[in-house]
Amino acid sequence: MQIGASSQAIIIESGQIWKDTGINLVAGQQYHFESTGKWTDGDIPPFIYSCEADGYKSPWYNIVLKLAEYLRRMPQAQWFALIGSIDQDKHSFFLIGKNNTLTAPKTGRLYCFANDVIGFYSNNHGSIELTVTRLT
Repeated sequence: MQIGASSQAIIIESGQIWKDTGINLVAGQQYHFESTGKWTDGDIPPFIYSCEADGYKSPWYNIVLKLAEYLRRMPQAQWFALIGSIDQDKHSFFLIGKNNTLTAPKTGRLYCFANDVIGFYSNNHGSIELTVTRLT
C-alpha cells in the first residue's frame, strides 16, 4: 500500500524481528515518522530499561550491555531504538526513533523493529505506535 496525502498508523511489537508495515516507500519521496508508546527490553526491570522509540544508552555500570553493543542489528543506534528498513535490507537500515523525516533512497516495503540482538526478542514487552505520513 502506498500512502496518499493521509497518514498510516502501525503497531510495532518489541518482540517482532521484522514488522511488515504494509507500506511501500517510493524512491525520492519524503516521509515523516512519528512514534508514541513504550517498550521494555527483556526481563530487565522496566524502571531502568523501559523506553520510547529513541531507545536507551547502555548504562556505564552494565558491562554486558556495553560489550554487546556491536551485536545490535544496527550497532550505531541505541538499544531499542525504532529502526526502519526497506525490503529487510540491512544496508537500508535507518533510525526512526520518536520523530524523523526521510527521503526514501529506494523503492520498497517498509519493515520496522526494536534495535536488539537477534535471538533476544522473545522476552521483550510492549509496543510502539508508528505514524507514517508521505510529505512529497
